[in-house]
Amino acid sequence: MTISGENIQTTQIDSGSALFFQLNDRLQVQGYDGHRIQFGNGGPSGEFAGIESVLPLQSRAVSDALRMALNGQPAKVRYFIGKDGQITYCELHCFPNRGGAERSIYCFLLNRTAEEKNSRNLERKIYELDIISQAVRAFAETRNLSEILRIILLAVTSGPGLGFNRGFILLSNDAGTSLWGCLATGPSTPEEAGKIWQDLDRRSLSLEEILGLYKSSSHNVEDIQVNKLVASLKIPLSDDSNFIVKAAKEGRSLITGPDMMSGQSNNELKERFGTDCLAVVPLISRDNLQGVLLADNLITGKPITTTDLQILEIFARYASDAIENSRLYGRLEQQICQLKEANDKIIKSRENLIKAEKLSSVARMALEVAHEIRNPLTVIGGYDNSHLRKIEPEDKSKKILEIISKQVARIETALDRFSSVVSSSELKEGRFNLATLVRETLNMLSTTNSDLPELKVDPQVENKDVFIDQGLFYQAMMVILRSASHITSGMQGIGIRIISANGMGQIFITAADDFPGFAEEFYRSQKDGKGNVKCPEISVALEILQHYGGGLGIASDGKKPTRLYVELPLCGEKV
Repeated sequence: MTISGENIQTTQIDSGSALFFQLNDRLQVQGYDGHRIQFGNGGPSGEFAGIESVLPLQSRAVSDALRMALNGQPAKVRYFIGKDGQITYCELHCFPNRGGAERSIYCFLLNRTAEEKNSRNLERKIYELDIISQAVRAFAETRNLSEILRIILLAVTSGPGLGFNRGFILLSNDAGTSLWGCLATGPSTPEEAGKIWQDLDRRSLSLEEILGLYKSSSHNVEDIQVNKLVASLKIPLSDDSNFIVKAAKEGRSLITGPDMMSGQSNNELKERFGTDCLAVVPLISRDNLQGVLLADNLITGKPITTTDLQILEIFARYASDAIENSRLYGRLEQQICQLKEANDKIIKSRENLIKAEKLSSVARMALEVAHEIRNPLTVIGGYDNSHLRKIEPEDKSKKILEIISKQVARIETALDRFSSVVSSSELKEGRFNLATLVRETLNMLSTTNSDLPELKVDPQVENKDVFIDQGLFYQAMMVILRSASHITSGMQGIGIRIISANGMGQIFITAADDFPGFAEEFYRSQKDGKGNVKCPEISVALEILQHYGGGLGIASDGKKPTRLYVELPLCGEKV
């Protein structure tokens, strides 16, 4: 089908212009009201070979609309024409001429290129905002930092997402002194990219479906090459010449080019990334730098536009908040765990303290009962043994006196068992680390004392064990430390140092330099005029230490003030 007739002296329809012309039933161009046909107010704009350049009759939709108008029915059709890489969107209105002698139609041709571009731009913006909305919904479903970073990269690089070839995330360290490469995604070669993109096209997945597929998969295929690349990055924030640092400090996104790649650090980054064209977007939330998001089109070579950068900036705001929330949540979880551990220690310390106090009461009662019984028993046994030595073998009372002697010995044995403070079922004997036992004793004391002694442990005794009952050790040490604190007016006035000497673990208890006579004062406060221990609690503590081969004493080397010490034999190496 061809169109012939009066030439139209115009080559194209300018944006926003219109063309009005008339066609007869042979589709020949006719004038209108005696005026030459031209575009809107633009006038002639070059050579023109015919109406076919703007009215493609080979298009079935266009020819059908013209035939419909010739048959008396108005018609409208939209189409586009391309020339020299430029696309023009047209809208053709066809109206039948009912008053003429011959069949003809009026045609009104509008240039809709501007509207079409605006519509497509609007669709693109809606699409991009929908991508961000899907990603934000995914952010809300997790607090795991690794998952959040993966969601960010999938949204940036997937076909249904923003469509960049590769994405990289660098996070700031806790001290805010450097950026370290954390995670990346994207193909390493065009061949690899082709396989990935073909698979996505074949499956026709939306971004939300891709994110769901990632979450439901039992394992994640890491992009090995790009992750090796990003893992090698550690950029100090003090390097102001680095383009990534510059964007992070200024809080301003940028698109890099050859002019930005001067300097040693930038040249190294260019070699690692394999391109000098990168979108760099800082991840900032509430004025806190979380890291930097990088994206490029290494495989396709597609230029990164200002529009691409703007949508990345919008997306980065939500991503930054998600990263910060995840980090805060992680810190909160860590603090909760620490508080839980501290609470468990407090509960355990209180239980041990109650047990130690209970043992102390039992021990005091045992000591008093044993003392009250042993005094008359000693008299009976002594009197009986004295008579046994004096009487003759044939004396009839000898047998009775021997029975009395045996029963006295039996009672003394029972008293020894009774005065052992606790029954064997309550003992928790074993090898325990000496330094750990002392630290746990101090933890128990912390429930009743805000200030505690300073503890120093020599390296050679740090891993040494002693054989003892754990609860009895707590009891003995707490009694000794409390007695020492009474002399120095508080726990903060004493210090503790643990050393090893001659196979013994020695716990030295010292006072400040302004109390050189501390050890002698402790000794005098615990002994009566005859040299016996007058404090029942200290007596029990001493009995515990001696039972396990240890003791309590004071020592001086002639140079330093006399020092108070507790000692216990150290265990040999475990076989």
